[in-house]
Amino acid sequence: MNDQIKITFKEYLSEIYDKPSKIHEAYRLFRNYSPRNRILAEKQLIELEPINTYSGWKELGRQVKKGSRGICLFLPVVTKNKVEEEQGEDNQAIKLSKLLSPHFILKRNWFTLSQTEGEEFKPEELPNFDTKKALEVLGITQEKFRIINGNCQGYAVPSENIIAINPLSFASYKTTIHEIAHCLLHKESTEIIDHDELDLSVMEFEAETTAYLVCCSLGKFDHLEYSRGYISNWIKKENVEEENFKRAFDAANIILKAGILKG
Repeated sequence: MNDQIKITFKEYLSEIYDKPSKIHEAYRLFRNYSPRNRILAEKQLIELEPINTYSGWKELGRQVKKGSRGICLFLPVVTKNKVEEEQGEDNQAIKLSKLLSPHFILKRNWFTLSQTEGEEFKPEELPNFDTKKALEVLGITQEKFRIINGNCQGYAVPSENIIAINPLSFASYKTTIHEIAHCLLHKESTEIIDHDELDLSVMEFEAETTAYLVCCSLGKFDHLEYSRGYISNWIKKENVEEENFKRAFDAANIILKAGILKG
């Protein structure tokens, strides 16, 4: 473990783009909701948090608590195709399938995370690193996660020095460093939500690179192929500037200094 990072820009690019990478399934575990359903859900919830269907929670190993009342969202109604017969040039009947116009119904089948029970959430910590101390030193507040999309791993409000981590995040320690990096590097932004539809490639490169460097420095290597996949999925190697790497490098050292435990 090192409290100072030693890697060049060229070495880092090779590390990210030449080694195996994957996109973690955590970004695809939940449904993506339409704008209409997002608005509808937010109006029915007292507090915003991840939602899922009864069967969806069951697939994730969680059980909806007895007596819980779900919220209503619009569901498309699946209709059978209407089959018509037309006469072809060779006088043989040709069956043509025409899809009937879709329509939607309201169904009460969605439940929040707090309405479920299952294994207690125990976020994994980085070795020899105190996350709470780092947040305090850097003046960053961690609030309760307030988004209905469970695919979102976390978010940051850099202009207010606020972060939040999805309790279902697959690598909460890495996501925490990622969001802290947003607060350090992207002060002009009011909100940055990390999910699979991002269009902020340079900012995401900087934040994920910061997390990658911090985790490597602390000897935490078990998520790195997913981190490489995250970076390479949003920005091509030829579009990365050394200045972006230097900014992430400096942020990583600031975070390490703020939270590393001296023993």
